[in-house]
Amino acid sequence: MANMEKIQFPALNITGTNYISWVTNVELHLESLGLSETIKEDNTSTPQDKAKSVIFLRRHLDESIIYDYANMRDPKELWKSLKDRFDHQKDITLPLARDEWQSLRFQDFDKVMNYNSAVLGIVAKLRYCGDTITESQMLEKTYTTFHKSHITLQQQYRLRGYTKFSDLIVALLIAKKNNELLIKNHMTRPTGSKAFPEANALDAKKPAKENKAFRGRGRGRQNYRGRGRKYNPQDRKSFQWVRSEQSPKGKEQQGSTSQKREDACFRCGTKGHWSRICRTPAHLCDLYKKSVKGKEKEVNFAEHSEGTTHLDASDFVNDFEETAITDA
Repeated sequence: MANMEKIQFPALNITGTNYISWVTNVELHLESLGLSETIKEDNTSTPQDKAKSVIFLRRHLDESIIYDYANMRDPKELWKSLKDRFDHQKDITLPLARDEWQSLRFQDFDKVMNYNSAVLGIVAKLRYCGDTITESQMLEKTYTTFHKSHITLQQQYRLRGYTKFSDLIVALLIAKKNNELLIKNHMTRPTGSKAFPEANALDAKKPAKENKAFRGRGRGRQNYRGRGRKYNPQDRKSFQWVRSEQSPKGKEQQGSTSQKREDACFRCGTKGHWSRICRTPAHLCDLYKKSVKGKEKEVNFAEHSEGTTHLDASDFVNDFEETAITDA
């Protein structure tokens, strides 16, 4: 009795639109309770089982229907009366289900799960009304309703030789997830660009080299290049000739730092770092180079000069007068 105290499924409404699903639910639950014989003809059920069956049926009926059958005590009579009243739903449901099956197309659904639910729902209605839909019919319905842009994909699924509709649905779901992952990876950044660096990797430092602690004078022998340093072909890259200029002592390092801050990077145009440690993405550097193309600095601005003497026309007047007197 504890299982009969609560509603196990939706009750039969007054219009009988859910009669098909209601009948299936009642038959299954009565079978699980051992009361399925109470609604059959010529049954020999005990009065206690009949009472339990009537209580279960009444509990899953709409209140308006309960009033119409309030005096019935036999579950077999109650079941037959409900069948005579609402069994015409098969005649109504069958043509509607057939029309839904004919107009069903896979290309009209944006999700595979929605299409799967629609197919199974229509097939359940048809089978209840007496029409049998086989697995091959369900597969053929799916193959023939692919979108025209997916002809090759439809042929590939057909050649795999699926025999169950559920296997085809699983394959479609896996393919959909793989496509979503592919699109996500493609939209992460433009094609050909590098991944954005992490915040702790913006300031790159040159790794420390070994064998720099040996200091001394002289040319050295074998692989040593004087002053105790071992020869390394890669060390030549770090030595560059720089034009020497007189500068006050103690300000050389400050000038180098200020030059690093003032000079713009040749790759991206950003100040504060050199091009050899630039971590700006390649597509942004290409945009910067296109924007500055044809706008290079003039040659006379490439070298900074100080102490240029300013001359005007008055500085040449005396020379002109002396030349005129001499000629006269």
